[in-house]
Amino acid sequence: MPVLIAAVMMTMLAGCASGPFPSVQSALESFNQTLRSLPGVEASSLDRPPVDGVVKVDLIVTLADDVTEEELVDIGEYTTTFPAVQLGQGQFPGVVELRLAGSAYSYFDLATPEALHAQLAYWRELTTVGFESISTRTYSAPVTAGMFQITDEVGDETAAGLPVQEGEGEQAQATEAPMAASSSPSPSPDSTAPSLSSAALGRLVVIELSSDERDDEERTAELLEAARTIEDPGAATGEWDLMGLAPFTTGQFVQSGIPSSEQITFVRETSAVFDASEQLASVHVRVDDSLAGSTQVNVTAFDDTMEGVRSADAAKKFRETTEWQELLELVPELQQTNRDFSVNFVGNNLTGLGVFELKFGVRDCEFWSGSQWPDLSRELEMNWAASLQGANAPTAAAQICAAQR
Repeated sequence: MPVLIAAVMMTMLAGCASGPFPSVQSALESFNQTLRSLPGVEASSLDRPPVDGVVKVDLIVTLADDVTEEELVDIGEYTTTFPAVQLGQGQFPGVVELRLAGSAYSYFDLATPEALHAQLAYWRELTTVGFESISTRTYSAPVTAGMFQITDEVGDETAAGLPVQEGEGEQAQATEAPMAASSSPSPSPDSTAPSLSSAALGRLVVIELSSDERDDEERTAELLEAARTIEDPGAATGEWDLMGLAPFTTGQFVQSGIPSSEQITFVRETSAVFDASEQLASVHVRVDDSLAGSTQVNVTAFDDTMEGVRSADAAKKFRETTEWQELLELVPELQQTNRDFSVNFVGNNLTGLGVFELKFGVRDCEFWSGSQWPDLSRELEMNWAASLQGANAPTAAAQICAAQR
């Protein structure tokens, strides 16, 4: 432990020993005051958002723009003592987050102080590259990869042995106590408080590109290449999310290291399929290049052709949209990756039936889809079959697909 932190801790202990029953509030205030006095700290605050009936106290630390690596180490180590601070009844330590300009760091689930030092230094270096922001936090992998959950039934001809994908949504972020959780107070068995201890689950790095960079592929490539030159202490598991690889586009890469230029190009090309959509809202492309990995594409786009359409006419009208042609184009593009893929398309509100949604994909060389729009699903399946060396039947396509893998 650095000398500065050791001295601070001794001062706090001495202060607490001055009275037999130090108040909870004074212990928390003392911690916060000491934190604010550390070089490199501009401000700190304690937020208390209610979570499932209990109060979790989040510690937010604002760093000075010129904070040094040594100061960051001291600040990081001191914040790891936050779970040991006595809190009020029904309150539990929550997220610890360091903020530097628009960037944030909350990855404390590490085995040693040295590991924390290395991750902090890496985050600090990434913030100097020139991205809009860098956020590093604990990563919890989905139980089963997938960007959406199949909520409607799958047709009998495609559902045999088909496991349902788990919904991903936003990545579940760990709010456990930082560093060694054994020093944290554990809730009683009948407590509704979330658990405060867990093993390190990996690292999530979120890079946001500025609006100017989103339209400048060359500049983006330069920034990413500069980031690759920084020594990465690594993580056992993790994910990199790049927001703004193209307009309305986010690339999610399930891996511990920064994505390659080839992976970036794949996301850009996938997003470009929807360039003709006049009301494109978002494209999320999730790439998992592991042996059992898959590609998931989540698209939200609107088309005036579908405005106010009744559910009975939805399939017929959707064939007239730009987005339908784009989905037909997307299928062979995804098949070329020779791995499983899934697509979730969300469009306009339908009269009396919520939003128009179309789900489909290929798993283990078998086409699957939701059953709500069987005619559209069948046409997509035949389009997939035709993309495999001209095969005109799903059975033959499945055999060719398996041979290619």
